Amino acid sequence: MNPLAATRFAANLMVAAFGIGLLVIYVTRGGISADLVLWLGGFAILGGVTQFAASILFPHSIQPAWDEMAVASHRGAYQFGYWCAVLAFWMLFFLTQYFEMSLEAALFSLGVLLICAPSIWMAIATLRERA
Repeated sequence: MNPLAATRFAANLMVAAFGIGLLVIYVTRGGISADLVLWLGGFAILGGVTQFAASILFPHSIQPAWDEMAVASHRGAYQFGYWCAVLAFWMLFFLTQYFEMSLEAALFSLGVLLICAPSIWMAIATLRERA
């Protein structure tokens, strides 16, 4: 695995793990502070900055890291994130309308899903050596 792919894998894994951790904290405690949500965004930005730094520090690793399979994996990650968001929106809509789920919980869950779904897809694609 070249440095850019390793950095990309670490960033996606970090964002996905922190996002899932936030959902677990939210479910177990019934609420969450805004500071923790900002940390998730900070980790996502940090992942992008480290990938940019890796591409500058190791310029020869960029071309192999962006072959057709990696581009297809990125496209698949965005499609997976889109469909997860569409399905989750309708599921959360029905949970808020017909069950006891609050709008705050639904929007928080949808937001974390929007951030984490593409990262989870890319982490799995990297483990399967497809990214």
